[in-house]
Amino acid sequence: MAEASLIPKKVPAGIEYYKAEGLGAFSRLALIFLILAGVLSGLLYLYKKLLVRQIDQQRAVLADLDTRFEPKTIKELERLSNSINNARTLINNHTYISPIFDFLEKNTLPDVSFSTFNYFADKKTLTLAGEAPSYTGVAAQVKIIQSQQEVVYATFSNTTLKETGAVNFTTVINFK
Repeated sequence: MAEASLIPKKVPAGIEYYKAEGLGAFSRLALIFLILAGVLSGLLYLYKKLLVRQIDQQRAVLADLDTRFEPKTIKELERLSNSINNARTLINNHTYISPIFDFLEKNTLPDVSFSTFNYFADKKTLTLAGEAPSYTGVAAQVKIIQSQQEVVYATFSNTTLKETGAVNFTTVINFK
């Protein structure tokens, strides 16, 4: 009699077995992403450690520089630097207005005086407040200034008579 066995020697007909094909496409893609994520995480961790080490080194250098220079010297150098920058700004923005003073010197009557002076370089406008001995003096001053070729227009306003008989006035002169 034939020996009975639970494991068949032959595969019965009609039963098919599937061979293991390994990992599927989705599994392979997931594995690649997992490996890339792990590598990227490791690189970011190492980069963070590198940055922390560089920051610590720079702090040590800064602390060393702080000990080399006294805080008083540093403050003095900062103040000097600010002063130099302010002077540079003033020089760069300086407007050459001495011709205006020459104009006023030549064209102001001896008995007329000015108490305020405001020059606007961008508009080429001069605003003056002054005093003349009389209304006739103001009229003469108006005539002199308006007759100059450098002047586009000149307006006189706010004339007021003082108790002393002198006349206060305001003038706006626009130059070419």
